[in-house]
Amino acid sequence: MPQTHVASILALLVGGMTPLGAQVAAVDVSPARASVTAGDTIRFRAVAKDSAGRVVSGAPIVWLAPSFDVAGADSTGLVSTHRPGQTYVFALVGGTPGFAVLDVAERSPARLEIASPEGGADLVPGDVLRLEARAYTALGDPLGTSAAHGLSGVQWQSLAPRIAAVTPGGLVRAVAAGRTTIVASLGALTARADVRVRASPVASVRITAPDQIRVGDVAGLTAHVLGSGGRPAPGGRVRWSVTGRGAEVDPEGRFVASLPGTYPVVASAGGRVAYAEVRVLPRRDPRRVEAVAHFATPAGVQLGEIWPVGDVAYLSSIGSQIYVFDITNPAAPALTDSLILDARLINDVMATADGKILVASREGASTRRNGIVFFDCTDPRHPKLISEFTETVTGGVHSAFVYQRYVFATDDATGSLRIIDFSDPAHPRQIARWEVESPTPVTAYPVEFLNVSPQRYLHDVYVENGLAYLAYWRDGLIILDVGNGIKGGSITAPKLVSQYTYNHAELYPPGFIAGTHAVFRAGNYVYLGDESYPAIADLASREQFATRGRMHVIDVSDLEHPREVAFYEPLEFGVHNIFVAGGLAYLGAYNGGIRVVDVSGELRGDLRAQGRVVGSLYTGSLEGFRPNMALAWSAIPHRGFIFAADINSGLWVARVTGGAVP
Repeated sequence: MPQTHVASILALLVGGMTPLGAQVAAVDVSPARASVTAGDTIRFRAVAKDSAGRVVSGAPIVWLAPSFDVAGADSTGLVSTHRPGQTYVFALVGGTPGFAVLDVAERSPARLEIASPEGGADLVPGDVLRLEARAYTALGDPLGTSAAHGLSGVQWQSLAPRIAAVTPGGLVRAVAAGRTTIVASLGALTARADVRVRASPVASVRITAPDQIRVGDVAGLTAHVLGSGGRPAPGGRVRWSVTGRGAEVDPEGRFVASLPGTYPVVASAGGRVAYAEVRVLPRRDPRRVEAVAHFATPAGVQLGEIWPVGDVAYLSSIGSQIYVFDITNPAAPALTDSLILDARLINDVMATADGKILVASREGASTRRNGIVFFDCTDPRHPKLISEFTETVTGGVHSAFVYQRYVFATDDATGSLRIIDFSDPAHPRQIARWEVESPTPVTAYPVEFLNVSPQRYLHDVYVENGLAYLAYWRDGLIILDVGNGIKGGSITAPKLVSQYTYNHAELYPPGFIAGTHAVFRAGNYVYLGDESYPAIADLASREQFATRGRMHVIDVSDLEHPREVAFYEPLEFGVHNIFVAGGLAYLGAYNGGIRVVDVSGELRGDLRAQGRVVGSLYTGSLEGFRPNMALAWSAIPHRGFIFAADINSGLWVARVTGGAVP
């Protein structure tokens, strides 16, 4: 969710300033629009004027660049930029704002790599291999690929074209046995890939394929590469292709289609070719999502996270309250208690697996001591405060994941992960800290309780089997060993396993904040949810605003080499939080309300195009904080029902009906 320190800073600043009488009527900021490259600084200037257009001198100016992932402004109007995107630069004088627009372009490439999406570079005469040039900035941010993202200016060369030639687009054609090197150049940057061409051992190829599958199902095609005598040919590399709209086959022979029909598939190896047909039937899913109950929260209240456990559900708020509901009868949830904390945002609530301890994260405390709070849930309908932990996370905690008797907490002030041991909940203590390195100095926001590092921002954590999965905003997915043993890590000494990054600026509109927001592990996949919303959205306002965000499906069967294999791209709304159980992904889909997506079996490609959306429930209400605007935070399955919190309209209970339901 847009945090208070991001979405409502302007309102907080204006509301907290004393106007200079009626002097300041307008503030002019110059330059009115500017463009720089990420990593650069630019100074803005502001002139305050009265209603007659005369300059008002001597008034203090507060500067703000609210797209925290793009830039930050200091007290003098100097703006430091971090990532590509667009931000407004505000100057506030006596409560009156003026603004400029700053466009931030991506850094120049600092490193170039060659990759082959189709496998290794071991060829036989007649083979064709597609290579991609991948560029990265000095921060390690990906700039896309030459093939998929229009990385212009890459020059390709084969050092021995009589062995293997390369086209201007990076297609390598094997000519004769031998070895050569393919070179990609981009300005002063170069990358090299060795290619070996050997005599073909292949006499024939045949394909094993299923007779028919459904739209969206993944079929494993097998190419049998045979040498003389019908024996398997050693090292026969297979290249797959398919003809037809809406179908794809990856280098491993995993086939999927988003439209019904019959698709011809080709497997080629060693100059030999085989053909097969795959018949794809329509995907007919009788399931749907239907409403069971709706409990509207008091007027003026905005909700946050929901956590159902046992017979109760705990709901946080964009405010100072945690609401407790008895959900023994899901059709009639009953409010049993309201817990009050010193906070402006209680972002996260989560209980231990046995339901005995409730943990809440806190931001915006009046004392400026935020952190996490522990409750005794011996009586789950009326939790009692046990303790608070603020020692190392006083700057604020956005998300807190409970794993055994540990809390994995995000620290707003430093962008770090803090691990808190609460085996004695009356005396919690920090036992570990981990963070990605910040490449640039921190630019603090000019509000005393908003201590956030805009350069590095840890937003969400999921922990399972001794592995921690971190949604690290613009740094993507981080996987840590916290006791699994794969990298010798432990709960007190986390070790990096791997990282998966992508370019958020390519996915979302200018002027939108965007980053990796939510993370959930299920089976061989990690599900990442992007959050994207306008940089100047105001949580205090009742006006509607747009959201964006896709769900990325990351294959982590090889933990050290995570790779994206599928995605769900909502139309005109976003993905906030994700919960996966029983082959279904339950999404708090912001403007889209509750969304349920079939993620059973193997996943590849565009899940929405494949018809994997089981159903939805719009959670807007005419009586909501923003009338008739859905803004669903989370949707969590529990005891055969879906419990969801909508920021604007309250608690919702739904269920999946009409088929096999987990």
